[in-house]
Amino acid sequence: MVARLEGARRRLSVEQDGRAWHAWHVAALSRQQKLPELDAMFTKQQKRGPQTAEQQEISLDQLFLAWGGDPAQLAQVRAQRGKV
Repeated sequence: MVARLEGARRRLSVEQDGRAWHAWHVAALSRQQKLPELDAMFTKQQKRGPQTAEQQEISLDQLFLAWGGDPAQLAQVRAQRGKV
């Protein structure tokens, strides 16, 4: 229950920050003599190909540890797979 409440609090905080960012930029841009190019306003995201099996395994290991998994258990499983 605490984790859900903390998640909701974070979500609300991020939403409020987004609204404040939006309001600030609307006000700032309304004062501009010349608007910047629209493309300059967007975040550039690199296109990535699909993950390899090794990258997926690393991501899953990181999630396991982040969610409180036992590193010794992870090492044991990786040793059984021959990936020490």
